[in-house]
Amino acid sequence: MKNSLYKYALIFFSLYLISCSKEKFAEFNKDPDAVTTLSLDYIFTRAIVASNDNDFDAYYDNYNYISRWSRVFLQRTGNTFTVVDNASNSNNRYGRFFQDVGPLLTDIQQTIDKMPEDTRARNSYKKAIASILKVQQAWYVTDVNGSIAYQEAFQSRYGGTLTPTYNTQDELYKIFDTELKEAASVLTTTQAVDQFKFENNSDLYFNGDEKKWAKAANSLRLAIALRLSKRDPERLKTIVNDVLSHPAGLMESATDSWMLQARKNFTAGGNWNITGNGRLFVGEYGVVNYMWNNNDPRLRFFFRPNQWSEENFQAAKDQGVISKTATFDTRRYYGQYSNPDASKDAVKARFLNPLQIKSGNNTIALDTVSRIQDRIFQPENNGGGGTGIIPVLTYADLCFIRAEIAQRGWSNENAEQLYYKGVEASLKFYDNLANVAQVYDYKALTEAEINAFKSSPNIVFKQSTGLEQIVLQAYLNYFRNFNEAWALVKRTGMPNKDTKLMFEDWTNEGQTLQMPRRFVINYPLAGDLNFNNRTSAIDEMAKDPDFGLPSSIQGRVWWDKK
Repeated sequence: MKNSLYKYALIFFSLYLISCSKEKFAEFNKDPDAVTTLSLDYIFTRAIVASNDNDFDAYYDNYNYISRWSRVFLQRTGNTFTVVDNASNSNNRYGRFFQDVGPLLTDIQQTIDKMPEDTRARNSYKKAIASILKVQQAWYVTDVNGSIAYQEAFQSRYGGTLTPTYNTQDELYKIFDTELKEAASVLTTTQAVDQFKFENNSDLYFNGDEKKWAKAANSLRLAIALRLSKRDPERLKTIVNDVLSHPAGLMESATDSWMLQARKNFTAGGNWNITGNGRLFVGEYGVVNYMWNNNDPRLRFFFRPNQWSEENFQAAKDQGVISKTATFDTRRYYGQYSNPDASKDAVKARFLNPLQIKSGNNTIALDTVSRIQDRIFQPENNGGGGTGIIPVLTYADLCFIRAEIAQRGWSNENAEQLYYKGVEASLKFYDNLANVAQVYDYKALTEAEINAFKSSPNIVFKQSTGLEQIVLQAYLNYFRNFNEAWALVKRTGMPNKDTKLMFEDWTNEGQTLQMPRRFVINYPLAGDLNFNNRTSAIDEMAKDPDFGLPSSIQGRVWWDKK
């Protein structure tokens, strides 16, 4: 692989092998299976790298599909009506989990379980932490696939079945909550013996800090439970009450955020290239308008000013491209219309067809729309030397989750206070991300900007519009987390055409187009070793009228109830 994290893991493994004695190598020669007993720290590093280094997930799932469906951004040329029909080469998370991440984390769990009692007791924290990451990754997979093999998966090497049964999402959500609660309890309990901990360089998330892992586990319980808002709100409320009283606590500040601070060149080249193969992504009209109208400081971290600089404007006048009497527009942030029918509207069509000027022998396309800040997704873009941040669950995310729960009356927390904490945390998160990623023309966030934004009319919290305000700010906060932005729109139905951040209807020849809600779920091929269980799982999901045809990406999984 290309990235330095993986290179580090290989070095770590090499040093581990070098440190073995000649007698140990002789043991490997006598018993080939003995070589599979690797350092737990090495395996955990590999699991973290595998969880994040999925450039096919970035290229196909995120850049080409989820970002457009959830309107995080889109191509400069707009959308065609096929935007809601095609999802070829997608769902790369599924293979990554079942081929790499899941087996690695199961190896940690099983290796610890097979240790002598005294050694096993000293690895309780490591096992709990591995369980937390395994739940998070399994949740990510089931989120768009529905039923998956989980409890019986990855066990064949340890005497289990080669044909695991599939757990329904109803079952999975109960299993996930139980496992996270148990892990958080272990990590907040002083054990009878001193604990082995993951070394700083092997735990690339929290440097082996069990207290932060406990907070992450308890916080993740809330994030997962909120998916139940349409399907089982009573179960959601029970989990909320339990989480808020759990001794593990919750993330308390940005320093508790669960994210990967990637090393340089982690996303260099390959399918991470967000502007490769002719792609040029820009902001969506409703998103950019809302941010501009509210003086949102994140606007400059998300997008770049359009091509209409004063210099280019004057050149366009001098070359007769625009009228000599034209007036310069100081606003340089505009979004592209995402409706496939936009080209049929004369005003909207102008955004799809940039004017051109000459600069020597070169031609410059004067786009009115604003390009995304490519480097917050790929810091290496166009020779950049920054580093990236890949968020899993941030403090800002959690604030908005708790604010929504409180605003809906599912907890006794103060929704307004949590909302403002989320807004401030989100602004600071993207300021930091833009800084370390070295975005174009970076300008640091100021306290004055934070205070002014929180005081602007549409941002000041109002009880009557509080839920919409929370959801809209959560949506913007998920700009760097494609799956959660998409899930939020599916779960809440916001933004929409009636919210302050307006999503216009997508139409084709007057017919409204529906946003895709999952990836294709394929029946197994004849000869598949687990044919019966896979087929039964799909047939069971299909009993839900919202599920639709397995091949339809407009169909819904269990939590996404109409």
